[in-house]
Amino acid sequence: MRIKIKNREIVRSCLKKMLSKNINKKFNGISIDSRNLEQDDIFIATKGDRYHGNEFVDQKLLDKASFIISDQMLEIDSDKIHIVSNSKIFIKDLAVEFRKFLNAKFIGITGTNGKTSTKELLVRFLETQYNVSYSRGNYNSTISLPLSILEFDTDSDYCVLEIGASKRGEIKTLCDIASPSYGLITNISEAHLSGFNDFKDLINTKMDLYRHIVERDGMYFLNKDDENIKIDKNLSVDMVSFSYDSDFSDDLDYCADMLDIDKSVITINSCLFKVPYKTEAFARNFLASYSIADFIGINKKNIQKVLDSFTLPEGRGDILDIGGVKIINDTYNANLDSMIKGISQLSAMKKNNIKIAVIIADMLELSDSSVEIHKKLGTYINSLDFIDGVYGIGDLMEDTVAAIDNKDIQKKYYINKDLFVSDFKKDVDNYDVVYLKGSRGMSLDTVIKDLF
Repeated sequence: MRIKIKNREIVRSCLKKMLSKNINKKFNGISIDSRNLEQDDIFIATKGDRYHGNEFVDQKLLDKASFIISDQMLEIDSDKIHIVSNSKIFIKDLAVEFRKFLNAKFIGITGTNGKTSTKELLVRFLETQYNVSYSRGNYNSTISLPLSILEFDTDSDYCVLEIGASKRGEIKTLCDIASPSYGLITNISEAHLSGFNDFKDLINTKMDLYRHIVERDGMYFLNKDDENIKIDKNLSVDMVSFSYDSDFSDDLDYCADMLDIDKSVITINSCLFKVPYKTEAFARNFLASYSIADFIGINKKNIQKVLDSFTLPEGRGDILDIGGVKIINDTYNANLDSMIKGISQLSAMKKNNIKIAVIIADMLELSDSSVEIHKKLGTYINSLDFIDGVYGIGDLMEDTVAAIDNKDIQKKYYINKDLFVSDFKKDVDNYDVVYLKGSRGMSLDTVIKDLF
């Protein structure tokens, strides 16, 4: 990862304080990856899963870098090298120092599904009226998020952050660094459980964002449709609530009528919006981002203008028409909740003898619940009357396919993608709609390129 530094003198001041020495050298950016280091960048050597950045420090890198920060002694001796006790903690502390110079309101977004899409929508809405900085892509970890903050403009009115967690305590750590005053948890479901004791542990970690907003006396945006988002009524905090499923009531600030699939229209508090994607997932992400944007005061005409030109990142439900077949690319990631919601939306397409195929790959990082969750998915699919074919890929999908005994659903299982591709080429002409979804680690997006 590499960031470009826009506020060099402020970063220089922060570095001087942390390193207890003057930093007179020119620098343009910060990189933790030697492969994307540019001339006069600061290189911070960190320990990764397989390598330590120190292993890539040679004379060539030393000549290219403005200077190097490491938590281990290097074989090369140079006044460009600064040793710290822990490189990762140094990055976090540097972000904390830099954060003190940012007067913008920080908005933190976390959740199991929809973090990135909700963030991207909200950023586009806010940009119509304000100066906005935001974390790029899915830079939401304990390393990438602090680095993202160092890239922000000091004249920003709002800074929007996607906050992730792969284990207990990480959201609290990131909140301590970023100090958001607005917070949103999109939803919480069983995913990425490998770093947690159990699902309750994951819920408690996600709720650290809510607890931080309470401590900051900030504004919390509550998704009232998710029963896993448990608000402590004994804690006092200003709150804005929204719902996609409920009728309007006194304790609900934003209520969305169900998406009209045929017209691509959603209504929020009687205001009608035409949306670019005909999926419930997009509608829910839009509602969440709209609740913040409208609360801040973004003009509704500006919101519609953004929707008119908005495109989702690849693999998050984008629809392709290839050779008369409608391909729904939802391959970015998967868990049980997003699988069920993604597949359920296909019912609206079951018209005039339309044939629908579902291609699903393993849901990863589910820890001890993996087998049970994959069986649950199979049981759900088995109950449907709008799916014509199910194709499971990967070790874990064997349990999903085995749970399907609906005679109206053709089912096939493959241990890997190569076997699937060679076989499905014979079946693809039988379908009008093909939906693909699986965990990121399964790289199901490559199947689209191989098939079409």
